[in-house]
Amino acid sequence: MFLNLCWVSSGITLHPDITMLRYVSVFSVVTLLPAGLLLCASTFGGFWTAFPIVILSVVSHIADELFENRPDTQIEHLFKNTLPLFLALLHFALLVTAVWSLAYQPFTLPTKFALFVGYAIYFAHVSNAVGHELIHRTRRFPYALGKWLFISILFGHHASSHRLIHHPYVATRYDPNTARYNENFYWFFVRAWRGSFLAGLSAENERLGHDVGSRAVAIKNPYFTYILGSFLCLGLIASLAGWVAFAIYLALAFTSQAGLLVTDYVQHYGLTRSEGPDGKFPPVAPHHSWNSPHWFTRNLTLNAPLHSDHHSKPNRPYTDLQIHSKETAPQLPYSPGIMSVLALYPPRWRKVMHPLVAKWAMRHRNLQ
Repeated sequence: MFLNLCWVSSGITLHPDITMLRYVSVFSVVTLLPAGLLLCASTFGGFWTAFPIVILSVVSHIADELFENRPDTQIEHLFKNTLPLFLALLHFALLVTAVWSLAYQPFTLPTKFALFVGYAIYFAHVSNAVGHELIHRTRRFPYALGKWLFISILFGHHASSHRLIHHPYVATRYDPNTARYNENFYWFFVRAWRGSFLAGLSAENERLGHDVGSRAVAIKNPYFTYILGSFLCLGLIASLAGWVAFAIYLALAFTSQAGLLVTDYVQHYGLTRSEGPDGKFPPVAPHHSWNSPHWFTRNLTLNAPLHSDHHSKPNRPYTDLQIHSKETAPQLPYSPGIMSVLALYPPRWRKVMHPLVAKWAMRHRNLQ
């Protein structure tokens, strides 16, 4: 019954002779395996808590290195629409499970730490990618699910700022989520969080016909839902689960936000569109995003590392995103996971990325 509702909401008509095995995709296997392991870890503790971390870090890195640029066999499978919906619903179940198990399961401190790390990595990579996919959908139910996913990590404004600010103004000084050359991640985190919140609010006010700044949040403004929804989540956790669970929830929300922003940092660092004398910018092009064609992480994050194609066609489903060649779009030297870790160490990050930024700028200076 519920799956039928999801399919109808996604605009899918099922053929009577359909076989589920035919529609199993690599995306579903790679995203659901660590989720299942996390649920086992929350139930049994012990050595189970190591498996999600190993899959999401060690195995993912090895697979990325072994299968970089591996082509995928694209199938018009039903998971193109239902997998993101299912993963979004799974996110809410995993978030509740994570808070409960970390607060009340009688695990040792090292076990709980490992469990926290596993959930933090999953929410930062998979949940954020799922929410990102859904807020670009035009149908009401998928979009609402993506919006509430971001509200659940206390980052609801991303549903507005990403679409209304980041996409039209990427690689310009007007986009808070474009990392500037020589800007370290920690400064970027503060600037991007605050900047995206305010820029998205202004854009929504303008869209609704309000004078910018005249009313902070109108009832019709989505920010009303973002803020009220965040307080609702916080209130429910505090009242139903206690202050220990409240602190754990805040920690998981913060790491999820950091995971989203470090992804933005990595995907656009140092790439700019030159402003013309008339104040206008050239159209967004493939060379305004860093890409990573690494196979495992692409499947784990619903092709989010194929970022140039996403910016070219924001509403294109994740299964249809294309790999741009190294001649047309800049490529990250390592997999997204490795680059995210490097971003936390600014001296090493600059040593790796600055020569690449300079090389790309010189090669394509006439395109910027």
